[in-house]
Amino acid sequence: MAVRDSKRDAAKSVPAPAGYMRLLLRQFGTTPEMRKALMAGVDIDEAALAKPGAEATLFSFITFSTNLSRIVGEDWPLQASAVWGTATQGALEVAVRSAATVGDGMDILARYGHVRGPYLGLRLVRDKTKTTLLISSAAPVNETVFHAMSQTAAMSAKSMLDPVLEEARDAVVYQFPGKAPEHAESLRAVLGGTVNFNQRHYAIVITNAVCAKASPYADQDLLATALTELEQAARRIRGEDTLTLRVERLLKRKRTGRLSEDEAARELGLSRRTLVRRLAASGTSYRALLDANLKQRARQLLDADKHSRADMAEMLGFEDPTSFSRACRRWFKALSPN
Repeated sequence: MAVRDSKRDAAKSVPAPAGYMRLLLRQFGTTPEMRKALMAGVDIDEAALAKPGAEATLFSFITFSTNLSRIVGEDWPLQASAVWGTATQGALEVAVRSAATVGDGMDILARYGHVRGPYLGLRLVRDKTKTTLLISSAAPVNETVFHAMSQTAAMSAKSMLDPVLEEARDAVVYQFPGKAPEHAESLRAVLGGTVNFNQRHYAIVITNAVCAKASPYADQDLLATALTELEQAARRIRGEDTLTLRVERLLKRKRTGRLSEDEAARELGLSRRTLVRRLAASGTSYRALLDANLKQRARQLLDADKHSRADMAEMLGFEDPTSFSRACRRWFKALSPN
């Protein structure tokens, strides 16, 4: 997990559905030792998680998913494919199914998918021939772990879209960056349609012709009720203000140098003044988030022991090696790279 020096860890305040964790713990936590290992570092205990009204946090789900990837393996979403079925999707599934068309259902996934998966950043892009649901990480997450999370998103979307797609379900294209994992064929078998790797983005693609297909379950009253529930949940997540997480994600994407406050504001579509004000309201500042990011990157570079002090200073955007050394003394006390 990322090192955080800000006043408040935003991921610990963003609500996340506890049901997924409960079902995953039931499947993989077959011994007391395994349950303890899977729950390590999670900020909800097993007894609280078992309660029907339990609520987890985004931090809990990311930590739990990281433990699953480390202990069970990268294919844990496939081993637990039943968890991503319609029974766990709540109002989101009702809204997708009762929307007028497949395309309307895709709109709902883009607008409200984060209610069921607050770690997701979802955006819908349409061109002349196809509609693409782009999937990104809404919080700093290890790439291996997010690859697993993206598979859960794809399987969840499939479970909600299949009933309205009917015979057109094989027309869906699922895209994943990176090389095909060892379990690629199993993933293809579960998702159906076309599954492509080595793509630029995580995405679900459906032709506009298929998006125009009417849903056999279209129901305006059901849709209105489900959307009301989803909007209430979305407002609650917005109330916790995920801007801190979005800034941390931007900073993590910067591999060399550093992102200025002005650049970050432009990336987020905000004025610099608005960025400063909203981060202050969340109990932190851009400087604190940047410092935490640089500290984490410095720790990784020092542990790798592959670069000179001058090279590390340049990679982290310091003016000179001496400035980098001063920062290391501040971060790591007695530690000062040679």
